[in-house]
Formats: sequence, structure tokens, C-alpha cells
Amino acid sequence: MKVCSQARVAFYDLDGTLAALNLVDAGIFVFSKLREWSNRVSYLTRLLRRLPRLYIAEKTDRALLNRAVFETFKGVSRDRLRLIGEEYCEYVMACRLYPQARELIERNRAMGLKPVLVSGSPDFIVEPLAARLGIEDFAANRLKYHRGVATGDLHEPVMAGSHKAEFCLQYARARNIDLADCWAYADSYHDLPFLFAVGHPVAVNPDRKLESIARSQFWPIIYFDLDKQASSLRVFARHLVGI
Repeated sequence: MKVCSQARVAFYDLDGTLAALNLVDAGIFVFSKLREWSNRVSYLTRLLRRLPRLYIAEKTDRALLNRAVFETFKGVSRDRLRLIGEEYCEYVMACRLYPQARELIERNRAMGLKPVLVSGSPDFIVEPLAARLGIEDFAANRLKYHRGVATGDLHEPVMAGSHKAEFCLQYARARNIDLADCWAYADSYHDLPFLFAVGHPVAVNPDRKLESIARSQFWPIIYFDLDKQASSLRVFARHLVGI
């Protein structure tokens, strides 16, 4: 089957890359929006019990982090989570999305790179965010529901590590896209499989391990800051010349 070399994609991680947020922030926001006192107490109890596990998972295993956070959503209705996701995007994500990230997406789009979000965040948050950014396709973690209520379990595959890379591969195969012509943006060492899956990996606000590897591989490294103007991205604009 012939590969269409003109079709190109920019895959974006979300938390820490496009926005100064992480999955734990989303979990805390969900708790804050649960109005029923019994549910709030139950949710808080589950969250506090898992804090040590969340801390370890954040440092060692993103799949474990995803499972641990999503377990705390057990008992919340699908409709409630969708409403909370909309509120999270409107009142939290809108303030924590890097202005340089918005500019980057639009610059890449103008260069012919179709934007695709690949995130370990829940779909009830990623979907409304994608709509706000004009992004049609995304991959996100999906909760299982029973009679419209979250069970706390996730559908496979858990969107972390190598599974993010596998999504990119399947996405490209289905559309005859050559990943060698595609770009990926991420902030964490745990996203290395995702970054290695494409021909043009970029480290954004990288942690120490990722920064070290990015420098050894001569990957572009960019830094976003909520306090700086979007025009600061022009320092990095040279990486777009070769697209």
C-alpha cells in the first residue's frame, strides 16, 4: 500500500506540554465540584488513601498514575463528569494553557500539520478542549461505566508510555501517513516511546531525564511559560522551516 507522504500530523501530549496542569489537578477539581456531601467525603477519603501511590506513580509509572487517579472517580455519573469536564476546560484549562502552545498549534497547522491530541487525561476533559482548539482527532483515557455510573476502571489500552506510541502508529497506518514526516511534542521521560515513534520529536518543558536524552539526540527543546507572551515562541520558529 502506497504511503501518502504529503499527509503529516503533529501529535501533542497535553499535561505539562500544552498546559501547566497534570492529571492530579483534574482529580482534585472533580472532587471540588461534587455537590453531594456523602460523595465528597467518599471521594476525599479515596483520594487521601491514594496520595502516596499517586506520588510514586507520578515519578515512576504513568500508567499506574492513570489507574490510581481514575479509581477515585468511582461512583460519579457519566453526565456529571461531562459537565465537570466542560467546567474544567472553561475555568481551569483556559487559564493554564500556555499561550505559546496555542501559537505553536496554529503555526504547525498553517504549515500543513494536522493537530492530534494524545493524552492520559480523561476523555471528558480532552474532548471539550479539543473542540475549543479546533482539533478533530484525539486519544484519551476512557472510564468504564455501569448504568451510567463510573466503575473506577479504565478501558484498555491505558493511554500512557508505549500505548501512546502505538496509537500514533495505528492512526498513521489507517490514513497512509508516514510517521517519519510527523512531529510529536511531550514533556516527560515517560513519553519517550511516543517521541521516538515519529521522525520529528520535540521536548517541551522537559524533565531532567528527557532533557538529557533530547540533547544527546539533538532534538529541539522548547520552553513555555504562562507569564511570557506568545511571541516568545519566535525564538523556536526556526524548527518550522524544515517542515
